[in-house]
Amino acid sequence: MTRRSRLYPCLIAACAGALGTASVARAAEPDAGVTTRPAAAVDRWAQHFYDRIAQFRSENAAAKNIVLVGSSHIEGFDTDKHLPGRRIINRGIGSDRIGITQRGILHRLEESVFDCNPGQIILENGVNDLGELWRHGTPSIDEIDLCYRKVVRTIRTRLPNVPLVIVGLFPTRDKYAPLVPSIIEFNQRLERIAADFHCTFLDVYKPFADDEGLLRKEFSREGLHLTDAGYRQWATLIEKILPPLPARERQPD
Repeated sequence: MTRRSRLYPCLIAACAGALGTASVARAAEPDAGVTTRPAAAVDRWAQHFYDRIAQFRSENAAAKNIVLVGSSHIEGFDTDKHLPGRRIINRGIGSDRIGITQRGILHRLEESVFDCNPGQIILENGVNDLGELWRHGTPSIDEIDLCYRKVVRTIRTRLPNVPLVIVGLFPTRDKYAPLVPSIIEFNQRLERIAADFHCTFLDVYKPFADDEGLLRKEFSREGLHLTDAGYRQWATLIEKILPPLPARERQPD
């Protein structure tokens, strides 16, 4: 075999944590979108993305559902435990971003929203893109804003009568504390996006922040992700914006 005929896989560093601490090389991502699985050498978060898409396609049901869409905060949400009695479809993918690259929420709306027959949609995303901006200086906050608007516009255009809730970003702490200024700025942008597209905005920053504006210790696993107590708090906020459960479906105290 000649040297030219040999194929060398492109090795990409594995992502560590939901912020996706290593960038995925564009050349390693498929050209055909989410319908094509990546090559074996693509990092584990890319493989996780495509595995979750396949799972979503197999789970989508005919009934009206509350659809949760986002990254690791959503994927780690034990809704059976914290939102009992609700018909919920979890469409979270750890380390996922809004969709500026070839992966992200923008590129999986069919499996994650439209095929789910949603009765209500709850969208929480953005911190992974801000993490890329923090570490690498790109994408800009304007680019993140623009892509987020494209996601919301696409949902609103195809499902104009389905309630859409835009969840603000949670505060962070410890090694992720440098993200706080950009989180505060982007939350202001998310509130404007919600107003522009007539969506509900759910503020989670203030209820989760301590006196210094950081994620409260009891809600923090490692400065970014939520503890069980954090999810209980979030579930309480979500319940306030959902229609009440019929009496026969409520769980006993």
